[in-house]
Amino acid sequence: MRLVITSQKTDTLDRWQRVFEDCGDVVCQRGLRAETPVDAVLMAGIFALERYGGRPDVQEAQILENRRGDGWHNLVIVPPGRPMTRDARGNWIVQAAYASMQPAYFAASRSFRAIEKWNARHVGPQISVVEINLPLMDMDNPVDDSSPQSLKKAFKAYREGRLGDG
Repeated sequence: MRLVITSQKTDTLDRWQRVFEDCGDVVCQRGLRAETPVDAVLMAGIFALERYGGRPDVQEAQILENRRGDGWHNLVIVPPGRPMTRDARGNWIVQAAYASMQPAYFAASRSFRAIEKWNARHVGPQISVVEINLPLMDMDNPVDDSSPQSLKKAFKAYREGRLGDG
């Protein structure tokens, strides 16, 4: 699988490019969306679910078919949010088993698993090139090191066949 990371912020892309500089199957492109053909786009549920269907999930990523004719990719991958629970005061917190896992790692690892399942089940179009649209994943922060590092860790685990490791 190849990744195309997109953002309109040069500083953000520079950071991501530095993190992925040793990955020949990852390219960074400045722009609103990928300039090269991709099979799917990774998009946070807050942006995708109302528009493309599906519903919030805390375990599995969803791959939604874009039937809107809106110019976006035919497939939209919606990662799950980390499972939440209420604390003693009634505030929402990430469940203890997932609290140490970086949000970007959780989202990416679950998305890569969903892609594996999709490709195994579908005879038609396979997902081999994925756009990681940083604004649509709420990762477009030029001073954030944890998101690119976590996504790289998940991508490496995917390529090595060990996505279960956190």
